[in-house]
Amino acid sequence: MKFTNRQFGELEFEDNHVVMFPEGLIGFERCRKFLIVDDETTEPFRWLVSVEDGGLSFPLLDPALLLPGYATDTADGAGKTVFVVATLRAAGGNSTVNLRSPIVIDNGARTARQVILDDEGLPLQFPLGPPSPAPAGR
Repeated sequence: MKFTNRQFGELEFEDNHVVMFPEGLIGFERCRKFLIVDDETTEPFRWLVSVEDGGLSFPLLDPALLLPGYATDTADGAGKTVFVVATLRAAGGNSTVNLRSPIVIDNGARTARQVILDDEGLPLQFPLGPPSPAPAGR
């Protein structure tokens, strides 16, 4: 299959590459089919790209790059991958990641959901940049 994304242009994929979000994403509940796109020009970020809305994509980051142990604490069982959603700002801006609402993907079932963690010590806007101390509660 093919579709066009504003950021990446025409993308070709197989049905088994689609990650289904039965509940959608917070604020984007109408979109349920996504691809994980690797773009070497933006590594270590990956992209969650909507197959249903060509203008919708989210930068993702492996939280273990920021907080070792975070992903294993968040994932419930083997065969799951955890990402946090980033907000990227232009040079000099304060780019952040949301540690409070990670995305957990079941790799075998190709399903995912965005979970809201009860740990109030995990910020919605954890700054990217020079190493920061771990948030309270970790």
